[in-house]
Amino acid sequence: MEIPISEIIDRISILRLKIENGSNPSFKEELSVYEKALEQFRKRGIRIKSEWLEELYMINKYQWGLESSLREMRENKSELKELGKLYIQIQISNKKRMAVKNQITEETGSGFKDIKVN
Repeated sequence: MEIPISEIIDRISILRLKIENGSNPSFKEELSVYEKALEQFRKRGIRIKSEWLEELYMINKYQWGLESSLREMRENKSELKELGKLYIQIQISNKKRMAVKNQITEETGSGFKDIKVN
């Protein structure tokens, strides 16, 4: 079973953030593997839109900041009300991320849509 395009693109965006914010050399190796996997889809004639990469990168970057703030607030024992507001922002961001990934799945026919169940 191959990794769906939406997952590859999401992983690439996260790895780019990790490279920007860390120094672990394995991140670059892993990024290279995912970029090669994406290239295989291109060779099969599947169009990979650059805006998908950019959108998921921006969403994941925003979420990275939210989660960083959440960790900091927990360490500082911030008020629950403030933590709750941040948690809601993370949930909204996750919904946007899922919508982009589902759009990629729909347009490429690669993988399955992510459907949340309460």
